[in-house]
Amino acid sequence: MIRNPKHRVRPKRKHLHWVPEFYLRYFATPETRSAKRPQVWIFSKDASDQDESLTWIRNVCGKRYLYAPLEPDGSRDWSLEDQLEKIEATLGRIWKELAEGFAQLDDVVIRNGVALFVAVMHLRNPETRKMVEAIHQQLVAFFAGMPRWPDGTPRLDSFEMWGRTFPVDAQGWREFHSWGKNEHDKLFVDIVRSEAISIAEMLMKKRWSVVFAETDTFVTSDRPVAIQHLSRETAGFGTPDGIVSFPLGPRRLLVMDDMHHEPENQYYPLQQTNAGAFNLGIWRNGSRFMITGRPVPDVLTEICDCAEAYEGGSA
Repeated sequence: MIRNPKHRVRPKRKHLHWVPEFYLRYFATPETRSAKRPQVWIFSKDASDQDESLTWIRNVCGKRYLYAPLEPDGSRDWSLEDQLEKIEATLGRIWKELAEGFAQLDDVVIRNGVALFVAVMHLRNPETRKMVEAIHQQLVAFFAGMPRWPDGTPRLDSFEMWGRTFPVDAQGWREFHSWGKNEHDKLFVDIVRSEAISIAEMLMKKRWSVVFAETDTFVTSDRPVAIQHLSRETAGFGTPDGIVSFPLGPRRLLVMDDMHHEPENQYYPLQQTNAGAFNLGIWRNGSRFMITGRPVPDVLTEICDCAEAYEGGSA
């Protein structure tokens, strides 16, 4: 019997993106932005990488089975990828207005959707996956130095981290100690799923505004959600006076801060002399490379001019 093609299940891609293709399309070169294979310029911080290169967005910010850990039977758990696809499909329908227009930032539906999307974009990054593995190794090393029970398990009932108390199951110590790649993959997926809502709720409480440009100006990166603080080297989403920025498109930059004494949900025109400063922040926050539809030398000139101005002013 021949099945109805409409009912065929689309095979899952092995190459999973942490920066979605629908979002990257807006940063494509103007001549390919509406094409079937939109292309972007990428430029790496790593000196061992080649000079800027033009590539299809499908080749950018993707990793094999990033959100699909193995199950005991050898199959893949696609549940998080399925959830991410639904979020992207929903946001994709309104992103043109966000990236190019003047969306109502006080619209609860838009605000909820964008807050969740930004939270997920922060968490789904491979840097979070690296952090998961690093924390596990730190905990194993910490527990290894603790006094032991006769059976060799750490003599510890609980420990505190991030202001929370975590119970220690001594019976599961050997399993925890021997965690490998797949266990780290599963914990990464769990963190993306469990922490996204709480981060989104913190973002909802901030003052939102958008800086807009008349021409393509802003770049993005492989880690586009930036958290900055004027008096701290590091800050989190819940840090008072922390500033979260996220490029919505080459003409719109979302800023979320705690300046509630200022008007909310406003659009502010970009002062062209500030373009380099905004792109410098995006470039610095990126993990490895920037992404843009503009000529890379033009962007780098703006960034270098801005950096030199800052250095001159602080000297």
